[in-house]
Amino acid sequence: MDFIKMLREDHNLSDLLCDVCDVEILSQFKAPQDEGGHLTYNISGKTFAKAGSGSEYILLEDGSIGFWGSEGECGRIADNLKEFFELMVNCPYWEDYLDEGEFQDRKGLDEFAKEIFEEHMENAKDIAFDLPKAQQELADCLGIEKKADVVDILMRFYDCAKREPRFISTYMEKDGSTHSGTGSLFD
Repeated sequence: MDFIKMLREDHNLSDLLCDVCDVEILSQFKAPQDEGGHLTYNISGKTFAKAGSGSEYILLEDGSIGFWGSEGECGRIADNLKEFFELMVNCPYWEDYLDEGEFQDRKGLDEFAKEIFEEHMENAKDIAFDLPKAQQELADCLGIEKKADVVDILMRFYDCAKREPRFISTYMEKDGSTHSGTGSLFD
């Protein structure tokens, strides 16, 4: 299934994705952020979506999905587009789950995920938004499963973020010195 094409053609679905997940599908692929020529990446790719913060989601040459954050964080978040959308729909605002200590045992991760989701539900209520209903609608339209237990999805995300080669950005200062991240959003 060509998720990107579907979302580009269905503006209502694209708007729903943005409302639920803060992911805006771009009308066309573009080159990843390069900070005026100062930023490079170790794996080539093309940006297909962005977040409200300006962060970017990048389809990498190996088919996996990379993330470049507006605060300079960079790493791989999914092994393919299907897993990317499963993560986005089932764990909206996925960055709230970036606590590596919680990923050390499944039971603890399950409890942590439920706490995060409850916070998201409370925030959604404040703006009269039915998050579970919107997630289910989005999942149905995208042909993916909305899961009550997100531990497997989060563990795939964690494993992907930690696997080699990591997706790394390098920033070159005007004096020629460089700064690179670790390529894992958990570090």
